[in-house]
Amino acid sequence: MKHSASLRTGKPRLSHLPYALAGAFGTFAALHAGAAFAQATEASLPEITVSTQDGGSLKAPSTAGGRLNLTPLETPASVAVIMGDTIRDRGYQTLLDAETRSPGVTSVPFSGNGNNSLSARGFYGPNSISQLYDGLQLYNAGGVVTFPVDPWNVERVEFLNGPASVLYGTGFVGGAVNVVPKRPDLNLKQQSNEVQFSAGSFGTYRKAFDSTGPLSDTLAYRLDVSHVNSDGWMDRGRSDSLTVSGSLLWKATRDLTLTLANDYADIHPGSYEGTPIVNGAIVPGTRFKNYNVDDAQVRFTENRTYLRARYELNDKVVLNNDVYLIKHDRRYKETYTYTYNPATGNVARSNYRDIVGAQTQYGDHGYATIDSELFGNKNQLVVGFDLNRSLYDRNDNTNAAGNFAGSTTVNALNFNPGTFAQGNSPAIRALYRVTVDQAGLFLQDRYQLNKQWAITGGLRGDNYQTKRDDFITRLTANGNQNAVSWNTGVVFTPVTDTSLYAQYAVASDPVTSLASISASQMQYGVSKGKQAEVGVKQALWNGRVEWTLAAYRIIKNNLLAPNINNTALSDTVGQQSSRGLEGSLTFKLNDDWRVEANASVLQARFDNFVATVGGKATSLAGYRPQFVPKRTGNLFVLWNATPQVEARTGAHYVSDRYSDNTDQSRLPAYTVLDAGVAWKATPKLKFDLRIDNLTDKVYAASTYAGTATQWILGAPRTYTVTGNYAF
Repeated sequence: MKHSASLRTGKPRLSHLPYALAGAFGTFAALHAGAAFAQATEASLPEITVSTQDGGSLKAPSTAGGRLNLTPLETPASVAVIMGDTIRDRGYQTLLDAETRSPGVTSVPFSGNGNNSLSARGFYGPNSISQLYDGLQLYNAGGVVTFPVDPWNVERVEFLNGPASVLYGTGFVGGAVNVVPKRPDLNLKQQSNEVQFSAGSFGTYRKAFDSTGPLSDTLAYRLDVSHVNSDGWMDRGRSDSLTVSGSLLWKATRDLTLTLANDYADIHPGSYEGTPIVNGAIVPGTRFKNYNVDDAQVRFTENRTYLRARYELNDKVVLNNDVYLIKHDRRYKETYTYTYNPATGNVARSNYRDIVGAQTQYGDHGYATIDSELFGNKNQLVVGFDLNRSLYDRNDNTNAAGNFAGSTTVNALNFNPGTFAQGNSPAIRALYRVTVDQAGLFLQDRYQLNKQWAITGGLRGDNYQTKRDDFITRLTANGNQNAVSWNTGVVFTPVTDTSLYAQYAVASDPVTSLASISASQMQYGVSKGKQAEVGVKQALWNGRVEWTLAAYRIIKNNLLAPNINNTALSDTVGQQSSRGLEGSLTFKLNDDWRVEANASVLQARFDNFVATVGGKATSLAGYRPQFVPKRTGNLFVLWNATPQVEARTGAHYVSDRYSDNTDQSRLPAYTVLDAGVAWKATPKLKFDLRIDNLTDKVYAASTYAGTATQWILGAPRTYTVTGNYAF
C-alpha cells in the first residue's frame, strides 16, 4: 500500500487538469461552437435579463423536499429555492453568500471546514446540515466541505430546513442544501454562449465562460469554466480558484436518456486564518494583518464524475440511476492559532500543521418514481437505494499526543511572517486509512386523499460499516452502525394557493465525520433527532405576494461536542434542543418593484450536558451551543428604474453567537449592507456595479474551530464591476 505525503501547490491552470473527460470535451465543444455561431442569426441570439422575477415561487416544482417533484405548496416542510440566474444577477460572489440569504441559515467559515460550513435551526456543521451536489453527498472527512464554491455553473440551490435523513441518510437533522448544476437541454434549438469578466477591489478578477446547445437531434452539451484570483483584502491574502464543468446528454432512445458529467475544482483559498482579539475586540491596528507564515499552503482539489440514466418504463414509471466517482485532495501547511499578549504587544503563533488528505468515494444511487391511483385517488411513490464506499488516507505532523506542535512569537504590528520550518514541528507521516461502506434503502409516498387533503410519508434504513487502519500502531478497528429515519406529514389546502401543513420527522446524525472516525468514536451509535413542525404557505394576487411561516421543535440525543479545554477531544452531550419560528415574504408591488424579506427567531440550548470546565465537572444545561444565533434576517429590494436600468439593495443580519459551548467567547451581532446597479446596454450586453459591506462594517464572521483568541473577519467594503456578453 502506497501513501503519499505530497501535493503540488502551484497556481491552478487548465493544463493541470488530469482528467481526460473535461479536456476532450472542452476541445470538442470549442470546435462545435464556431460552426454553431456562424449559423446563428441575429434574431435568435439570447438576451441577458437584468433580473429574474420568479425566484422562490411556491408553485414551481423542485427536488428540495424529495424525489416526488412537488411544489413548496405541496410539501409539508420548510423548503426554499434560489435560482442560479438570481444568484448571478444579484452579484453574489460565492455560493455561501447566496445560501446565507435563505431563512435561518448562517455560515461558519474557516479553512479547517473548507470555508463552507453552515448553521441552521440550532445545529452547526456538516454532520448536521449536509451539503449535496446534484443530489450526491460526499462524506466529509474531518468536517471539511470544499465544493462547490463558485455560482457560475449553478442552475439552482435548494434548501430543506429540518430533518432530511429519509432522503440522503445520516447527517441531516438541521437541514440539507442541494446545489443543482447547469446541464445540457435538448429543448434548446441552437447554441447559446456567455462570457463574463469582472474586476474588483483588492486586485480581484473573474473570468468565466458558458456554452451549451445541441450537437444533433439526440445529443447536447454544456461547458462552464470560471477562474477567480485576488490579492485579498488582508496582507499576503492572495487566492486563486479554477472550476471546470462539462456534460453530455444523449437521448439514446425515446425512453432512455444518459448524461455524462464531470466537475473539477482547484481552489487556493488564501492563508488568512484570523485576527487576534483582546477584551472581545480585535487588537487596534491589526484588521488587515495576516499572521500566517509566508510560505503557508492551503489547497483543495476535487473531481466528480457521474453517469446518470433516466428510463421511462411507461407514462407512470420512471427509473433513475447514478453511478459516480468523487476524488478530492486537501493540503494544509501553516500555523493557524494566534494569541495576543497585551503585556508585550506580541502574538504567539501555535499549531503548526502539515496535513495531506486524500479521499475517494464511489457508488451507485438509484430510485424509481411510480405514479398510480389508490382507491380512486392519486398516489406518488419513490423507492430507491444507496450503495457507496469511501476511502480516506490521512497524513499529518501531529505528535504522539495527537496535537500539532510548534510555535513562534511575533510583534502584533510589525513582524516578519517567517517560514513554516521555524515552527520546529514534527515531520509529516502516514497516520491512518478509514473505509466506510454504506448500504441504504428508502421510500417516499404522497397520497391525495381529496382535493384539499394530502398525506406524505417516508422511511429509510442505512447500514454503515467502518474500518480504520492505523499506520502508527498497526492496529485495525471496525465499527457497525445502523440508522433508521422516517417522517410523516399532512397538507391541507382550504383555498387555492394556500397550504397548512404539519410534519413529524425522526432523523439521525453521525457523532463525528464517518470518513475520518477514530477507533474510540466507533463505539457510539448515531445521534437521534426528532422534529415537529407546523406551518402555512400562501400565494396571493396571481403570485405577486408569497409568504411562509413555520414553527418547529427539534430534540437531539447522545451527540458529541468539542472539549472545552482541547477541541481535538470530544465530550458527550445527553440532549440538545431547539425551537423557533421562520418566516419569509416576497412582494411584487408592480413590474418595477420587488421586495423580499425573511427572518428567524430561535432558542437553542443544551438540556443535558456535563463538561469539564477548569478541571471541574460543570453542567451546561441551558447554555446556547456554539455558532448558533438567536435571530437572523435578510432584506432585498429591487427597482427597475427603466427597462435598461435596475437598482438593488440588501441587508443581512446575524445576532450574537458564541464560539464555545460555555457561552464565554461572544461574537457580536452584525448587519451588512450591500447595493448594486445594473445596466442592460443591449439585449446581449450587461454591466453591473456591486458594493458589498457598504458601511465598511468590522465584524466577526466566525472563529477558527471555536477558538476564543481570534476572529475570522468579514471582508471590508468591496467594489466589483462586471460585464456579461451573450452570443
